[in-house]
Amino acid sequence: MLLKIGQLARRSGLSVRALRHYDDIALLTPSARSDNGYRLYDSADVARLYRIQALRRLDLSLTQIQAMLADGGASLPQVVEQQIASLERQIAQASALHGHLRDLQAQLAERHEPSMDNWLAALERMAASARYFTDAELHTLTTRRQQRNGGNAHLTSTLHDLMGRGVKPDSLEAGALAQCWIAALLDDVGGDEAMLMKLYAMNWNEPTLHMLSGVDRTAMQFISHAMAHRRLAIYAAYCSEAEMVLLRQHYVKQTDAWPILICAVREHLAQDTPPDSADVQALARQWQALSLAKAAGDPALQAKLRHAFEQESELRIGSGIDAPLIAYVRAAVQSL
Repeated sequence: MLLKIGQLARRSGLSVRALRHYDDIALLTPSARSDNGYRLYDSADVARLYRIQALRRLDLSLTQIQAMLADGGASLPQVVEQQIASLERQIAQASALHGHLRDLQAQLAERHEPSMDNWLAALERMAASARYFTDAELHTLTTRRQQRNGGNAHLTSTLHDLMGRGVKPDSLEAGALAQCWIAALLDDVGGDEAMLMKLYAMNWNEPTLHMLSGVDRTAMQFISHAMAHRRLAIYAAYCSEAEMVLLRQHYVKQTDAWPILICAVREHLAQDTPPDSADVQALARQWQALSLAKAAGDPALQAKLRHAFEQESELRIGSGIDAPLIAYVRAAVQSL
């Protein structure tokens, strides 16, 4: 089957003028001509046109495309794969933007017109998200939050209520909220502990996000301290009462430093940084110091905490620590 230039133009969405230009620059030369001199395109020509248009969507110039096709560097499977990857990036970006617009829509519904600070905070949030997460991760976050329809608004409201009433982080109410909070965040990130740490680091390091989320550092500390007290109850089965007295004095104090440290170590792990590199060794020293500090400087108690952590899965939920990370840190410590 042969297509005339007008037929190919209609089917491809290109203009006749564009197809003639492709012919003039030898980018797409028709395989045949009719007796009247009309350009005729066969299936091979159409397949080549697909390659051209797919590469154009990757923001390549016609000159670049011509060079790629001449070198044989753009097979049809490769072009299709590249186009799929490009579309997935666009979908992730569009999904992230959709989430940001939903946030602003909610503010418009509640406050009628966001202030300049609100708009600036939204811009900061978009920029911050891009700094901490890949497009695929942002897509996961946005999609899962949309599925939950309303995000963590009810949990945030409960958090403010507890703090407003002066409820302490070691209370049963606070512990129950913290457990639900971590479960919701893990749902947001699809159970990915590494993403959970990124989320924590982003919200901790970016004060302008507090306006949109309604959760500032004080609120984040309340949740993390409440989780720490829940974990202390589990450690009680492994420690003496005297040791628990020490833990209550020291364990919670170290809580705030862990997520940022874990996030930093995970970043090096993801980048395949050698564990004996200077940067990772510096983080390993911090890890050792924090680990000992939460055990009140007692190596024996530190060993008990490590054993309990390995035995009790509930201690690991929401911690950001898993077997590959532990192995990486141990390798770094051994290289010191």
